[in-house]
Amino acid sequence: MLVEEITVDHSLLARAGTILFPERRTVSDLYNAAPISYAEAFPEVPLPDDPLSPSILAARWLSHALYGEDMPAVAADLLERGLDSPSLRRLAGEMNVTHSGDVKPLVAAALRELGGTWPLSERDAKLIASRQVAREVIHGKRNPWQAASHLETVIWSWGMDAPDLAAIGGISDEVNWDAPHRRPLDKLESDLLRSFAKLAVIQIPGA
Repeated sequence: MLVEEITVDHSLLARAGTILFPERRTVSDLYNAAPISYAEAFPEVPLPDDPLSPSILAARWLSHALYGEDMPAVAADLLERGLDSPSLRRLAGEMNVTHSGDVKPLVAAALRELGGTWPLSERDAKLIASRQVAREVIHGKRNPWQAASHLETVIWSWGMDAPDLAAIGGISDEVNWDAPHRRPLDKLESDLLRSFAKLAVIQIPGA
């Protein structure tokens, strides 16, 4: 018995699958996807600042995105780059840091000595840290869904009140609704990226 060879058009199957099952991705897929760059779609978004720049470190520290336990390693990295100050050397040598209070005065002194914006209001720090996260998303350094969760839970502690931040928080919440009650995942993701692009270019007076 001869079996006739069948040629399968896989691209047609893929298109048919998209029509029959429009949400082939799951919410888990969104959060687990590797970061990719969207810079071509949003050319107005600048590159992220250097993550070890004193201004970004100050913003992350004051917005609680860096902890005391992180700071000796950060100080060591700065020393390796050739930056130096008395407080920075002391901070790099701290061996028994268990919470931020252990090194709070030392971190403040080191950031001042390095020329970081200090003092900085907590709100301005959160906005600077958020803008940096947004630029990292657009330039392929962060997964947008993980970044949205980081903004909502770590930097703003569920209090994202600025318009673009509120939009990101709303989308981050909506993605967890039951499928019949939310927008399609592709639509949510495109809206999330547009909100990140707007956040990435916000002006922060005095910062």
